[in-house]
Order: sequence, then structure tokens, then C-alpha cells
Amino acid sequence: MRKRMLAVGLMAGLAAVIMASCGGNDTAPPPVLGKGALFVFIGDTPASDVLSLRTTVTGMTLKQEGTTNKVTVFPSSSSTTSLVRMNFASLRDFATVLTLAGVPDVTYDEVTITLSGAQIVVYDPANDPPIRVVTVEMSTGAPVIPIRPALTIVKDKVAALRLDFDILRSIEVDANGQVSGKLTPILKASPVVFTEGQGFGEFDDLVGFVRSVMPYSTGQNFTGAISMQILSGSGPVLTVNLTSATQLFDVYQEGVPELNKVETGRMVEVDAMIDEKGNVVAKTVEVEDRAVVEESKLAFLGYVIAVTKDENGNVTQFSLYVREEEPDVSWQVPLDSVVVVNVAPPCTIPSPTPTTPPSCTTFLFSSRPTNFASLPFDPTAVAPGQELIVHGKYTRTTDQPTTVDANTIFLKLQTVQGNLGSLVQVGSDDKTGAFWLTPSSSLLQGAPILVFTTNRAEFQTAFVNVFGLAELTPQAILLVRGLPFYQIQAGTINGVAVPAGTLVITARQIHQLQ
Repeated sequence: MRKRMLAVGLMAGLAAVIMASCGGNDTAPPPVLGKGALFVFIGDTPASDVLSLRTTVTGMTLKQEGTTNKVTVFPSSSSTTSLVRMNFASLRDFATVLTLAGVPDVTYDEVTITLSGAQIVVYDPANDPPIRVVTVEMSTGAPVIPIRPALTIVKDKVAALRLDFDILRSIEVDANGQVSGKLTPILKASPVVFTEGQGFGEFDDLVGFVRSVMPYSTGQNFTGAISMQILSGSGPVLTVNLTSATQLFDVYQEGVPELNKVETGRMVEVDAMIDEKGNVVAKTVEVEDRAVVEESKLAFLGYVIAVTKDENGNVTQFSLYVREEEPDVSWQVPLDSVVVVNVAPPCTIPSPTPTTPPSCTTFLFSSRPTNFASLPFDPTAVAPGQELIVHGKYTRTTDQPTTVDANTIFLKLQTVQGNLGSLVQVGSDDKTGAFWLTPSSSLLQGAPILVFTTNRAEFQTAFVNVFGLAELTPQAILLVRGLPFYQIQAGTINGVAVPAGTLVITARQIHQLQ
């Protein structure tokens, strides 16, 4: 994930989608006859303690059913780059847009994806810092994946293909359960079926930075749009359309946020769907700080490794494993390193132009509808294992860890893997309630996590491969996607007693692996 851009604009309107190879312009060219538009989404099934699995996607082809004919999907003829750098471990049960292409309107039964330069990083408490880079031996750099069922492209229509990288089964472990470094890429490919309300799929927490803003109607009931660069500059540029129903959050604007005040370079987290015509339509947009590389100000994304707190339980400093940077400055602060984050007292009024170092730190959480229990995120709610986005100015010192003076800290939506401990509360709808999760990550040290679910009309916890809470089984692996809040004091949430020192997750999705 680097600063280079895949010149594939995802634009409003079917004609623009069909001409996926046209680049990042905002003007839609005429459609190409005999072709349909294909979105390629990619995600993963995670493995515990794997912090990073980096590889480079250098090619992708589709095979026509019943023949040996192949069509190149990526790179396209007009791409300015021939690669996309991916960190599959960052997509823990999430998905993102890998590419978009115009392809002939036939049926395809196989996809081949070309990978190179794999690297694995695992959490290892025996090391200081507790990370270990594993030398990777990949069995094949071009796995051939059957598409089941076959993918049919219809002329002048939009289709979508989902690739899932099964990290859990792809990485070999030795007799002691340690990652050996042998990697056999195991992927699954399947068409995405369009459904009303969810389109070609909902994308939770797309992360990127703003390249341009269109604060005016762009047609089709859209009130405006932003052009968003994803994957730290190596992925496609998404034109994210806003409607009157889109919730736009900007901590630095009072009252109703104004799109025309959103500057380029601001980082955004977006929950969105792709509609029938190929438009990326936002449900929520969280506008965060603006990166200024020349001033060493940017966003660091990663996991809390260790924390230092004062006598009142307020975090004053913590170690952050850097999985991603927005934008990428890995030649200055290497990815997969650990930085020390300095935390000032919490802000009462956030400021977009803090002093250096900041006199206060703003604490926020993204994916706000997921916090249906209205839990606070403050200096007492930070704990190891949380995935955070830290905005601030970094300082490099020879032979010392890089430090970051935090201006803003966002609690990020994340997926925690584990097993069912016990059910605590199950509502009559089988959707609302709570249960204890036993996490499998060593970073969480096996401490039980209390998971809350809801079936409220304005926000519902999704259940995958299982109907509801009563059907969860202790033997199955659970992937819980949500917001983890550390509760320093004992209390009660939705009628459930919460012991002091408990990590609580308000769940957006419960996925029971089959």
C-alpha cells in the first residue's frame, strides 16, 4: 500500500462504470458495446496473531466457461500502475474494492490472481517489541480459483465478483502452533448477487483520503460527492456519492456539517453500498484530520500493544503497532514498526489546528451507529488489542522508537476472533442480547470479552451462517465485528452487569464460521 494511484475512477452512472479503464475523470464517456462493468471485491478470513500479510497484486484474468480463452481484468490498458499493494490481514472479515473493469459479456468459470512479495508479521510476546517478521515461502504466485457459481457478464450492466483470501487455512503452522512461513494461497471466488437495500454489498469502514469534493447535486438524487483514494494510494479512486440520508460527521464543524468545507487531504472512513448502476453510495462518512506530509502530520492505523495510565486510569502514552499509514510515509516510519503515542488531556473543544505538541487530544469513535449502547470513548477506554487511528505529528530520533503527539484518536471498527464462552442474555427475537467471547488472539491474553447485539430498527446486528444468538455454538470460530470499549468501572449495559476492567464490544456483525 503505497502512494501510487490505480487510475480507475469509480464514477456515478452506468456508462462510467462500463468504461472502467478510462481513468479518474468525473465526466462519463460513452459505454463500450459488448461489455459489462465488473467490480472485483476482496476480503479475508483472518487468523489469530497474524498482524499483517502483505503481498502485491500484479495481475488478474478471467477464463471463459468451456474454453481456454482468458480476459485481463487487471491491470487495464490505461492504468498508471501495474500493481496494488494489499495487506490481507487488515481486511479481517471486511472487504474492499480491488479494481473495476469493462469485460466482454460472456460467462466465466475461473479467475487467476497473480501475487508477489508476500510477508507475514505475527504478534509474539517473547520479542521486544512483541512482533516477529516471518520469511514467506509461497507455493504459487498465481492461484487459479474456480468461480462458483459461474459469473455471467451482461452487456451494459453491472456485476460484482467477491474474492475471499482464507488466511486461516493458507498459513501453515508447526507442531507448536507457530507460523512456519509456508503460504499456500487459498481463495474462494463467487458472484455477488444484487439485493434491494444492500445493492452489490455493503462496505463497512472504507478508509482513505479526500482527493476532491463536489458539494453540489451530481444527479440521481445525489446531494454531492467526494473523490476518495483508498489503500494508502495504491488502490482505486472511488467517487463516493452522498444523499439526503447520508450521515456526514465532521468533528471540526458545529451543527450540520457542510460538504463544501471538507478540504482535500482529510482522511475519511466511509460505510457505503454499490447500487444497481455502479454508484458508490455512502451511508455514513466520518471526516477526520488533514494530513500534511511536509509537517510530519498524518494518520497511523494499527493495534494498541501496551498502555501507560495515570492513577485515575487515564491513558498518557501507549505503544501502537503500525499496520497502515494514510498517506504512506513508510520510508520515514516503517510499516510493521511500533511507535510511541503521547496523549495529552482530553479536549473539550476540538481544534483542527493544534499546537505542537497538542495541548489536548480529542477522543472519538467511527462507525457511530454501531455504538448503539452509547458507550463513551475517553482516556480511560483505551486498552491493548484495540484497533485505533491516531492523527498527529511524528518525531524520529536515532536509536529510539518514533513518537507521535496525538491530536485525535479514533476507535476503529474491527473484527475480533474467538469462541463462544457463554450466553448472558437472549431476547425473544433471538437477535438482541449479550454473550461472553473467549478471544483467540494472544494480544488480548484470553481475557473474556462481553459482546452486545441489537435488533433496533435504526441499527441491527447482522448474523452470518447462523440465525441468531441461541444458535451460536462453543465449537465454532466466531468473528465479531464491532467497536471495543474498555470499561474501567463496573456498571450495567442494557440490563447486563459489566465487571470492572472488561472489554465490551457493540457488535455490527456476528459471523460463525462453518
